[in-house]
Amino acid sequence: MDQKQRTPLYRAEDGVAWLTLNRPETLNSFTQDFVLEIDDAIQKADTDSAVRVLVVTGEGRGFTSGGNLSELAEMNRDRQRAIYDVDSTADMVRLLYNVKKPVIAAINGPAFGAGIAMAMACDILIASEKAQFGYSFTGLGFCPDSGATWFLTQKVGYNKACEILFSAKTLKAEELLNLGLVNRVVGAEELLPVTEQIARRIAAGPSLALMLQKRVLRNAVTTTFEQNRDYEAVSQIFASQTDDCAEGLAAALERRKPNFRGK
Repeated sequence: MDQKQRTPLYRAEDGVAWLTLNRPETLNSFTQDFVLEIDDAIQKADTDSAVRVLVVTGEGRGFTSGGNLSELAEMNRDRQRAIYDVDSTADMVRLLYNVKKPVIAAINGPAFGAGIAMAMACDILIASEKAQFGYSFTGLGFCPDSGATWFLTQKVGYNKACEILFSAKTLKAEELLNLGLVNRVVGAEELLPVTEQIARRIAAGPSLALMLQKRVLRNAVTTTFEQNRDYEAVSQIFASQTDDCAEGLAAALERRKPNFRGK
């Protein structure tokens, strides 16, 4: 595909930013340069006050194949190259996971390796009926990286994660749904319209409250009930003092739709 015909890597409109992995001729594989471009796009979405939701998807027939095979072969021959590649991909996933705003993955097709970690770093995962997660690390003689084991064990537990990784399983869309690895599965043609509908609904909400909710939910994964209860209280007090909270309460009393402004 000609470069001019590609979907832009990054675009933003009406409060929704779209990060489209746009190297379909390689199943959107991660090269060193591509990872740096993705990093820039993630940071742009995170720091732009006009962006309230980030959507990550792939162009073409797949989400992403993860590491580029030719660069993976270089890792086998060069330890320093291996360190750099693993660190840069892991940093990309970390950047995405730490975005303060809601992040949606629209998984249009197969994802492999670090590409699975990228999808799992998102808050809401919408999968096309053509989506797959290919845990191919074992077949390549690799160990999972970029947080892949953490995300998987958080979702399915240690024993099931062992079965999936050790046997290099490929999980198709319905199995992803049954295991709780994605929120829902939709038809291939419905994926982007459904994702956009969800993104726009979230983008119309109170962005400060949504960011607080995301922090509290993330905190709940790793803390005790008492610790998270206290964190909720602090977050609720902060939210109660915002203009958006005043608007939400006024709209409820006046029985109208609120007009949130992120303040």
